[in-house]
Amino acid sequence: MQELLTMSKKELNRLPVIESVVSRKMTQVEAANCLSISDRQIRRIAINFSKFGPAGLIHHLRGRPSNHRLPSELKNHAVNLVREKYSDFGPTLAAEKLEEIDGLKIGKNVLRLEMIKAGIWQEKKRKAKHREWRERKEHFGELVQFDGSHHDWFEGRGEKTVLLASRDDANNYVSARFYHFEGTMPVFDFWQRYIENFGKPKAIYLDNHGTYKVNQKVALDEELLTQFGRACEELNIELVYAKSPQAKGRVENLFGTLQDRLVKELRLKNISTIKKANTFLETEFLPKFNQRFQKQAKRKANFHQPLTIKDDLLKSFSIKSERLINNDFTISFKNHWYQLDKVQPKLVLPRSKVIIEERLDGNLVMEQDGKTLNFKQINKEKTKQPEKPRVFALTSNPNIHYPQMARVPAANHPWRRYQSKALTLS
Repeated sequence: MQELLTMSKKELNRLPVIESVVSRKMTQVEAANCLSISDRQIRRIAINFSKFGPAGLIHHLRGRPSNHRLPSELKNHAVNLVREKYSDFGPTLAAEKLEEIDGLKIGKNVLRLEMIKAGIWQEKKRKAKHREWRERKEHFGELVQFDGSHHDWFEGRGEKTVLLASRDDANNYVSARFYHFEGTMPVFDFWQRYIENFGKPKAIYLDNHGTYKVNQKVALDEELLTQFGRACEELNIELVYAKSPQAKGRVENLFGTLQDRLVKELRLKNISTIKKANTFLETEFLPKFNQRFQKQAKRKANFHQPLTIKDDLLKSFSIKSERLINNDFTISFKNHWYQLDKVQPKLVLPRSKVIIEERLDGNLVMEQDGKTLNFKQINKEKTKQPEKPRVFALTSNPNIHYPQMARVPAANHPWRRYQSKALTLS
């Protein structure tokens, strides 16, 4: 009965050369040059071929268990721990936590196979879609991808939150922070913190969320800006809008990773509030995450720009609204009334416009022509103002009184003559 041998392609290519060496049709040196191996190895293979025939060319460990294989008891113990404590963890994260928390070191690939055998993990089948690859930017700060992720980050243990995160396109550096919602004020707070740490990035890559872009059809033909767009224009930061989620795939992939890893880290730490979650992100999670996944940018130059003398983050990152001054120098804003003081740094006229800034620190600032106006909040409905001579302008000097602008018609004015005739006729 003939024996069936399984040989690799490399071993099949060696067979005729070794046969030529054994039959003395080729020298050992010539065979070594032909196969690009040493003549010493040729002699060893030729001896095995003489003893065992073609089977002598096959590696002796083929088909045998590896000498470095893990004991079955250790694999079973790892699977039991995963089933008890990390049942919804992926193989990579589970292997990390087994080593970090339980002191059990096992390779992620080995654990993956064991989890599949135990029915804990199923292999994910991905459908291939053609996407054109875009090369990374070369400098840190040249392009920062930014987005928000709405997810059950606390797994029902706490309030609903959104994670705002940025990822540098050149080196994968991640910044992230939890907020109650993805709105103008949270976005302002995120980027104020970012710019205070790194400086102004050259460009930000965004989606078409209403916080970042005006999407109404009426505004398509006009260059209207959101509050965030206006702030970035003031700070000379370019905004680039992605046409699909795949276009800013690096930050989208980041959220896929964080929705797996960060959720489980928060669970292990028993964190269920935004304040504690942000502290954990800043002090523990993000430093380790960036240390592991951050890449080296192609160029060493940093494209973040420092703030200039004219840059004011508090002023730029504020919600600005326009209001009209009433004749009694009061201003209505969000169901509240405000009274302008008598002394102002500039000439203020009724029926003129002011800019109201809602700052991140909670303060309200009123400006006109770059000057900050003095004001106080009043309860206009309940406060009865005493009768005073009508004021037609406010200045920085309270002793200056402008002449009364309204004129009383004279006795011979055409209005009066017409009125007297009308009374006579009646």
